[in-house]
Amino acid sequence: MKKVLHVLTDANMGGAGRYLFNLLSGWDYDRFEVLVACPTGGELERQLGRTGIRVFALSGGENSLKFEHIKELMGIISREKIDIVHSHASFSGRIAGKLSGCRVVITCHGLGQGKNGFIQRVITGTLSRFFTDSIIAISRAVKISLMETGVPADMIKIIYNGIDLSRFNNVEPRLKREFGLAGRSPIIGIVARLVPEKGYEYALKAMPVVLKKFPGALMVIVGDGPLRQALEDLCRELEISEHVVFLGYQDRVEGLTADFDVFLLPSISEGLGLSLLEAMALGKPVVATEVGGIPEVVKSGVNGLLVPPGDDRALAEAIIKILSSKQMAFSLGQAAKNTVFDKFSARYMAEKTMEIYDKILQKEGSR
Repeated sequence: MKKVLHVLTDANMGGAGRYLFNLLSGWDYDRFEVLVACPTGGELERQLGRTGIRVFALSGGENSLKFEHIKELMGIISREKIDIVHSHASFSGRIAGKLSGCRVVITCHGLGQGKNGFIQRVITGTLSRFFTDSIIAISRAVKISLMETGVPADMIKIIYNGIDLSRFNNVEPRLKREFGLAGRSPIIGIVARLVPEKGYEYALKAMPVVLKKFPGALMVIVGDGPLRQALEDLCRELEISEHVVFLGYQDRVEGLTADFDVFLLPSISEGLGLSLLEAMALGKPVVATEVGGIPEVVKSGVNGLLVPPGDDRALAEAIIKILSSKQMAFSLGQAAKNTVFDKFSARYMAEKTMEIYDKILQKEGSR
């Protein structure tokens, strides 16, 4: 049986980590054995340790390009006789894979490739062209971003994020019960890292307008990141601190999202948000920005509402529109659920990924 080593640079359960768990939930372990290398000491390593999958902890913390990681990975590849290295944003993984004679696949999760500085774009494009056999883009927008760095279109295969749909049947809401929020309504929820590209400042600036119409509204923010203090300061400046709750990082997020009345994704840059798909799978009405891969999933007025990025007034109006109509909230939510269950399963994502593995292994010179 062929062996695949997934290499991740984020020690926490961010987008790439959740993507990997979804991918493995649809995996055919009779076709490919899976191993994982990731930075030591994080939530990702702990969660993977419970699955029975073999995990190799990389020393030295998180870094996309690190000489020590290249050496460690080459050692793992040699000892374990790895056939394919599947890298998630790790330059070290791509280099180690190619230097070891492996086939290399990368999944690009975001839109940064074409927007970085000139030198960064050159590095990204060079590594993608010469140290990679195939590239998976999680949306059409990500593919375009990659092509802007000079990557040939025929190297890039679009495979949309898929989720483990079994997690979204009979989900028990736990947000209000576990966090003492019983009686708080309506709840506007966001699940995303606290980083600039997620557009949190616009969501917070929308809240005073929402509160004029719904004085009891509460915004629940699930996620951690470097902007937490700045966002808490902004809440105080806007005098909305009593209406915003920061929960930090949480696992089993579906039980929290199940208590949301509206799911909000105010990103100013987005490949294709997993938290968006998860909220849609729960039948939640969504308000999101018209950026990146989001419009490839959300059709405004059909299965959610889209607004321009960086427009807090438009965010507020869309939230109010949904909260003002139970019928609209229900119909958008049902259409959202149908979209995800029809087109975004982990099983389909896994099958298409394994097809790429089969194809690159057939190339001359593979093991």
